[in-house]
This record gives sequence, C-alpha cells and structure tokens, in this order.
Amino acid sequence: VVDAGTPITVCSNNAQLTLAGSVSGAGGGTWSGGSGTFIPNANDLNALYNPTPAEIASGSLILTLTSTGNGNCNPEQDVVLVNFTPGPTANAGSDVSVCANDPSVNLSGSVNLASGGIWSGGGGTFTPNNTTLGATYSPSPAEIAAGSVTLTLTTTGNGNCLPESDQMEITIN
Repeated sequence: VVDAGTPITVCSNNAQLTLAGSVSGAGGGTWSGGSGTFIPNANDLNALYNPTPAEIASGSLILTLTSTGNGNCNPEQDVVLVNFTPGPTANAGSDVSVCANDPSVNLSGSVNLASGGIWSGGGGTFTPNNTTLGATYSPSPAEIAAGSVTLTLTTTGNGNCLPESDQMEITIN
C-alpha cells in the first residue's frame, strides 16, 4: 500500500516542501516525477523537495511515490499534487527629487498578496507611521546634509510566503 500524502500548496517564493509518503507491505519507496532535488534523496519517504524555477512557473507539479522491495508483488504507486501560489510584491514608488528647504515626500507604496507593508531605511520621520503605505516622510538633518536617503518597503502579513521588498531613493537638492 502506497500513500503519497495529501495535496500540498506552497508559495512560489518559499517553495521547498516536505513530502509525507508512506509504504506498507514493501521494503520502501522512491519518489519520481520532478526535475528538482530530493533531500537527502528520493528514497526518503519524508524527503524535502526543492522544485526547479520551471516547475514553480508552471503553477503545479505531480510527484509519484513507487514502492520498492516488493518481493514477488508488482510495485504500487500513488501521486501527490503540488500547487504553487504567487508570492507577494512590494512597490515603493518612483524615485523623487526634493528641495532641501521643502524635503518632505508623500510616499505612494503598494503591496499585492500581502496584508500590509512597513517602511524602513531612513533616519527621518514617517507620518502617521512607517506602516502606512501612503505616509509622509520627512528626512533627518543628516539625510538633508548627505543629499539623499533610500527607503525600503517590505511586505507584511505574507502567509506562508517570504516577505518581498522594493526601494525608492529621495534625492535632496
């Protein structure tokens, strides 16, 4: 009896998955059907699987578990479907230039497939706060003297996905 497990859904930017196969009435099993890497190997029923970029881009993958050490019996197989969901995206907005005597910038960040975002990278002030995508950023005196600051917008509330970031630069003339 071979059981490759229940369907698996993973995020495309965090796509390593843990397999949960079981085999009874035979000596073991081996995984096949993917172009990625099985860790430690394809004979481990609970191996980690690292899909290839092409597998992730396709949106899904089918892996097959086949019994081994079957004695006089024919091998048995079962499959597991792996689905890849898209990862979040962050857009910090376009780079901007401001004058040193009026350096505040209205930010226009956006995120997709995440519940929010957080601004970082500056020593100035975010109004009302650094978790407001459309906050106003007021550079610090040191940033004004330096002539620029780079801000980073990072996604938050990513579910099983990894956070994604984007940067924008404020040039202070």
